Amino acid sequence: MAIEEDVKGPRDYLDAVKRRRWRLIIPAVMVVVIAAIVAVSIPAVYESTATVLIEEPEVPREFIQSTITSFAAQRLQVIQQRVMTTQNLVSIINKFDLFKEERRQKPISEIASDFRDNISMDLVSAEVIDPRSGQSMQATIAFNVSYQDSNRRVAQQVANELVSLYLNENLRDRREKAAETTGFLAEEARRLGQVVGEVEVKIADFKRRNAGQLPEQLELNLGLIRRAEDELANTSRRIQLLEERKVALQSEVSQLSPHGARTIDGETVLSPPERLKALQTKLISMQGVYGRNHPDVVKMRREISALQKETGEGTDVNALKSELQLANDALAATRKKYGAQHPDVVNLEKKIASLKVAIREAGDSRNNGSFTPKPDNPAYIMAQTQLKTLDSQIRSLLNHQEELRKSLKLQEERVLKIPEAEREYRALKRDYDNAYIKYKEVRAKQLQAQLAQSLETERKSERFSLIEPPQLPLKPVSPNRIAILFIGLVFAGAAGVGNVFLAETMDETVYGSKQLASIIGHQPLVVVPLIQQKSDKTVRRWVIAGVVLITLVAVVAGLVAFHLYVRPLDVMWFSTLRRFGFG
Repeated sequence: MAIEEDVKGPRDYLDAVKRRRWRLIIPAVMVVVIAAIVAVSIPAVYESTATVLIEEPEVPREFIQSTITSFAAQRLQVIQQRVMTTQNLVSIINKFDLFKEERRQKPISEIASDFRDNISMDLVSAEVIDPRSGQSMQATIAFNVSYQDSNRRVAQQVANELVSLYLNENLRDRREKAAETTGFLAEEARRLGQVVGEVEVKIADFKRRNAGQLPEQLELNLGLIRRAEDELANTSRRIQLLEERKVALQSEVSQLSPHGARTIDGETVLSPPERLKALQTKLISMQGVYGRNHPDVVKMRREISALQKETGEGTDVNALKSELQLANDALAATRKKYGAQHPDVVNLEKKIASLKVAIREAGDSRNNGSFTPKPDNPAYIMAQTQLKTLDSQIRSLLNHQEELRKSLKLQEERVLKIPEAEREYRALKRDYDNAYIKYKEVRAKQLQAQLAQSLETERKSERFSLIEPPQLPLKPVSPNRIAILFIGLVFAGAAGVGNVFLAETMDETVYGSKQLASIIGHQPLVVVPLIQQKSDKTVRRWVIAGVVLITLVAVVAGLVAFHLYVRPLDVMWFSTLRRFGFG
């Protein structure tokens, strides 16, 4: 007969638990006790947290743009790296006398690393609308700084110190960046100002060297050329008119006598110069006829001499030479007709001799200075004055004409040089415009940076405000004793059930008629119940008593731990009464 398979049902498992209940209870109680001891023995850790708000600038960004353009989250990461330096952490450790035991055994770098692990900084973000793009975005509006320590007072003090470091570092960082930006722009503006000044000096030197031939003076030069040409033509016409007037006036003067004629007793009396010329002409004729020693000739010579002294005039040598030439021609012609003894030939020879003597005497008398009487003919004087005036005007116009020609030539040369000068001038002007534009841009940025620096100095820009200072923590953040106890209970059940399962698996004893029937293939005729002795009962009582005692100790320890580390029992009791309406 085939042996039936031993299929265990719930009843079998329940019998196994009853059989091995101590293997279930004892490990479970031990695990619970261990969990309670662990939950109670782990020291409490308190966390003090401060909340810092990132406030918007008091002055809108549309009016004054800040020089700090990075995002708040990025700046906070930079500030955190600066705050979390070993030097700052060691200073805080020494100030509050932290890690006493560890400082004796570990290097300061490891202690600073442990201290850093107890510090946390969490960002608080919110959904905001970007005013420039109109799109929603995540923006950091605040952040929390926390510190954990077993001493709640120390946790608060260290958290407060850390918040101060964050606030001071942010303030220092913003002011330094604003000052650095302003200093850089001021230095750049000074450098560009020097460049602009150097280009201005070059332009001034270029204008000095090319005065009158600058590109912007082209129209002026062309206007000067047109005006000079017009004035030159006008001057030429005026000179021509004055020359024509002078010729006409000279013709009039040649017909006037310097000395005016006078009338005495109705007869016209020649002026001394005119009478002198008449007598000189007559003297030559008389000398040719009568000879030089004739009384009339001598008398006429004395009269002529007196007139010469009176008028200051000598004999006209040119007239005598002309008359001598005529006499020589006449003598030559007469000799051809007549003989040497002919009276006409003799008279002409005497006249020629007399003219030669007169010319010689006239030459001698010319070497002697004599006084020239002033003309007294008003018409002659006026004509001479007009001639002098005309000469002066003509000379002045000629000089002006020469100056105009020089000026015209100079203007034409300048106009011809303008294209070459314009090329160099445009290069200088382009350099100046570029340098000046850059200078204006940097100067405007410098003024903007100075305003931004004033905002940072007066704390009118974006700033960190402590809205929630570190409070003295009342509840620990770790360990979670309830969670430890709960995990202990879970592990206690698992340990008990596992122990029972292990014992049941390794045990080859036959329990119960059903198991026996499955082995032998037949149902037993009689089942004898378990017969317990007195000693077994005594042991059982002690075991039950021990389990109850351990359970009571565990419960009491759990209540004490709950009262000390979670919530006072009296507070919980009154809260429960109020919740159900009994308080």
